[in-house]
Amino acid sequence: MKNKQNTDLFIADIVAAGLSGDKTRVETISLSLARVLKKDNPELSDAIYNKINTIQHVGDAGLRGIPGNPVPTDSETHLEMAQVFSPQSEDSQSPVFNVMLREQIAGILNEWTNKETLLRNGVKPINKLMLIGNPGTGKTMLARDIAAKLGKSLVVLDLSSSISNLLGKTGHNIKKVLNYAKQNNSVLLLDEFDAIAKKRDDNSDLGEIKRVVNVLLMELEDWPSNSMLIATSNHPELLDRAIWRRFDMVIEIPMPSANEASSIFSFNLFPLEEEDKFENNLLEIISTLLEGRSASDIVKLAHRVKKRIILKQEKLLPATLNELEAGSLDKKVKGKFCQLLKQSYGAKISVRKIAELTGLSVSGVQHHLKK
Repeated sequence: MKNKQNTDLFIADIVAAGLSGDKTRVETISLSLARVLKKDNPELSDAIYNKINTIQHVGDAGLRGIPGNPVPTDSETHLEMAQVFSPQSEDSQSPVFNVMLREQIAGILNEWTNKETLLRNGVKPINKLMLIGNPGTGKTMLARDIAAKLGKSLVVLDLSSSISNLLGKTGHNIKKVLNYAKQNNSVLLLDEFDAIAKKRDDNSDLGEIKRVVNVLLMELEDWPSNSMLIATSNHPELLDRAIWRRFDMVIEIPMPSANEASSIFSFNLFPLEEEDKFENNLLEIISTLLEGRSASDIVKLAHRVKKRIILKQEKLLPATLNELEAGSLDKKVKGKFCQLLKQSYGAKISVRKIAELTGLSVSGVQHHLKK
């Protein structure tokens, strides 16, 4: 009797949500109804689950036909408020992270692979993810990689065209992008989330931003299971505490370790001719000099080194040291490298060989080694 009453209430709620156009609530109630029916009416329960999954897959196909799904624009400036990237347009390269982080990401992808099984057991896969870390650590790249691996298009919110000083305009603009992402079952990336989700009690911000936080809180509460929302933040301390509770998982992306730095550097440096490649020991020493640099900075360094090799005909190691020194306030990079090289090889390497490797004069190497 109790199940019959629950079923009747669910049906009434679904009708109400459908008439109001609230697709997210229709899905949520339908999942609850399917769970209630699972024991007494398994065929109807399965039929509801199948309908939900069928509609989700149709949405995915719809977004790939981008001409039929125009990106939301600001009604006054007519600027597009988001960028859309199809899975096919993403690079095959995945970010270089430590083992623990890779396992976390693999766990999220595994939940999506087994989404139907989870839903049938009344559990949703992780679909609201917060990525925090310093600028350049790979947060945005990870969001793109997740979308590509899920085979979903990535919708990136363009904050510069979303935030408006006009009363009520920002919240309206953001809601348009959120609805676009939900309707097309895509991955939505809210990049630099702290720009629109400041603390509601921050007196330095306009009341408009505080209203935006309230919009986000409501949207995050019932984000549909067929879509994933990823937010990134360089300044998590600025985020409203109520925002944190709405996310299923928070992942902190650290600065790259020495091993990760060398992997990022070597991956973005090659392909070069075989004879130009670093020996492992030299790459280890170079990675020591990369300490404290973000993944983004290391990628840019590798690209500058390649340009120097191509345009100035420099060898790999001198080109790397020259770029390290040119792009740093520390003008003692070559000296440090000479010292590290001598410490690593000891008597096995001569001053003349160090000079040959680095492009320094013999007297210059001797000067650095005396320090």
